Parts: sequence; structure tokens; C-alpha cells
Amino acid sequence: MLLDYFKPEDRGKAFGLSSIAIIVAPVLGPTLGGWITDNYSWRWVFFINIPVGIVTVLAIYQLLEDPPWESKSKEKLSIDWTGIGLIALGLGCLQVMLDRGEDDDWFTSNFIRTFAVLTLIGIIGAIYWLMYAKKPVVDLHCMKDKNFAVSSLLMAGMAMILYGSSVVIPQLAQQDLGYTATWSGLVLSPGAILIVLTIPLVLKLMPIVQTRWIIAFGFTCLAVSFFWSRTLTPDIDFETLVLFRSAQSIGLGFLFVPLTTIAFISIPRQLNADTAALFTMFRNVAGSIGISLSTAAITERSQAHSAYLATHTSAFDEPFQQTLREMAQAIQNFTTQVGDPTGIATGRMYQAMIEQSRFLAYVDVFTILSAVAFLLIPFCLLLSPVKSEGSAGAH
Repeated sequence: MLLDYFKPEDRGKAFGLSSIAIIVAPVLGPTLGGWITDNYSWRWVFFINIPVGIVTVLAIYQLLEDPPWESKSKEKLSIDWTGIGLIALGLGCLQVMLDRGEDDDWFTSNFIRTFAVLTLIGIIGAIYWLMYAKKPVVDLHCMKDKNFAVSSLLMAGMAMILYGSSVVIPQLAQQDLGYTATWSGLVLSPGAILIVLTIPLVLKLMPIVQTRWIIAFGFTCLAVSFFWSRTLTPDIDFETLVLFRSAQSIGLGFLFVPLTTIAFISIPRQLNADTAALFTMFRNVAGSIGISLSTAAITERSQAHSAYLATHTSAFDEPFQQTLREMAQAIQNFTTQVGDPTGIATGRMYQAMIEQSRFLAYVDVFTILSAVAFLLIPFCLLLSPVKSEGSAGAH
């Protein structure tokens, strides 16, 4: 709709305003959801969407109209049910496979293998159908546009990082640091404010600096901030956790508007609907994949680190035995706990091992997200060297 309703020279500002909602919403969502959960019930996180949905539908009905070239078309509406079905099959089965994979031990499960096959059938079938159907639900030929194809890849990478980290950080705060749902959500709020403040700066830079350099700078900020987040420790305080997230948010502010603007800079008007649909699909699907893989990685890496640390808790490991004896002696001398001091010390060291395993898993996830951001930087050089003013003629 933004492509249809706004002139090319105004699209940068339009994308800037829309990006505030698109990027800030998943950042502020955990904050609002945490407050609702703590003060009412987790069910209201879903119920609250009902009036919002009703108001949105009424607003769309009252305020939006088809653009002139769409309104003039009297051709009978043709729905590509085959294309829709194949896309739904492929992406739906992919999401189920990613969500259930960790619980079912991935490809050792017949359920996961079945859904993997269905995913391949759906995605490959959808690509073939959309390439050769007379009136496909989405025209894939727009992927021949280099700027659009590269921007879609970069947007997908950004979405994986954004949504994956937006789930992992509140999970860390609530499950491992003991924060309430409200406070775990509040960790993300300052980052949302930074994004809102960064976007106007980006809009000022876009007519001056080549868009691809702004995008490369954004991914560099993301990569460095997540690499810095690897210094996470179990005794981290609220302010430091907020600082980590705020640093990550700066990079996000330099990505969405430039990526969206350059993606459509050379797309013909008749392909606006197809390109917008694909661009949004890439972002949403990649975001879902980021959430699933991040949560699965936390579980898998926690188990791996726990197994490794357990190898150092044997009777033949002298550093472990020395620490155990010192802790047991301290429990016996300075506490009033009833029971075998050695047994109590062993239990405490086991809890410390589990805690360390969890935090090492978060460090691994931050490392992976940092690596993904670094790997995406070279792709920015494939974009056209333009200073985006939202104009198709800017290049």
C-alpha cells in the first residue's frame, strides 16, 4: 500500500514511519505482554487482540481505497488456490518442524522426517508453480531485480536476528535471572526508544550517503553488539542487560528503512503488490525461523555444555574435589544447615554447573547471531550504489 499511495520521492518518509511500528512492535510486545501476565492472566495477551483487530478492520474499510489502476480493472478476480495451498503446505510444515524439532530430537523422529518431506514438496512445488502458472498468486519473476533479491536476503537475515534476540533476552531475564514477566519485558524498552530516535537520523543520511553503506554499517553495529553481549555472566545486573539490548537496537535502526527503500527502487509499478507480498513474507518467515532456532539452540547448547562440565566433576578431578572440600568445610563451619555437608556442597555445585551451562548457551546464541550479521555485510556491496531518496530515478 505504501508503494501505491505514496509518490516515489515520499516513500522514504513513509517507510520510516511504518518501520517504527514494524520494528518497535516486537520489541515492546514482551513489555506489554509481561505487564498483562503479571497483573491479569496470560490469556489476556491473546484476548487483547480482539478489539484491536475489530478497530483495524473498520479503519481499513472506511479509510483505504484501491489505487486508480486497480479500481479501473474490471477483470474477474482469479484466485490461485494451487499456489496458495503449496505455499501454506511448505511454510506451515517448516514452522511445525522447527517448533517441534528440539522436543522430538529432530530427524530421529518419524514426525519430523515426515514434515521435512512435506516442507520440501510444498516449497519446491510452490516455486515451480509460481514460475510457470499463468496467473500466480505471487509473481516470482520480480526476484530477477538484483536490488530486490539482495534486499530480501538481507531483510530475512535482519528479521532472524531481531525476532530471535527479542525472544532469547526476555527468556534469559525471566528464567535464569529471576525477573518478573514485566521486568523481563522492560529490558527491551530502552532499545525501542533508541530505534525511534535513530530512524529520523537515517532518513537524513539517505540522500547523502550511499544506501548500501548505511545498511553495511547497520549490520556491522549488530555484529559488534552481539559479539560484545558474549561477555554475559550470571551476576549481570539490569542496567548492563539493558545496555546490551540498547546496543543491539542501534544497528536495527540503520537497517529497516534503507533496506525497504532500495528493495523497491527499480521495481515497476505493476509488480508493487507481488514484491511487497514477497518482501513481507521473507521477513515474517525468517523471523519465525529465528525464534524457533534460537530457543532450540538454547536447549541444545545447554545440554552440550552441561555434559562437558560434568566430565570435570569426577572423583579423579583434583580441582573439583578441592573446591568440594572447601565448600563442605564452609557449610559445616558457617551455616546451620542440617545434613551431610559434602552432600549439600555437591548439590550446590551441581546447581552452579547447570546455571553456567545455561549462560554459556546464551553466549553461543549471541555468537551465532553476531556471525550471521558479519556474514551478511559483504552482500551489501551487491546493492546498487545509490543515495536513496525514495525515487526510482535516483540511480
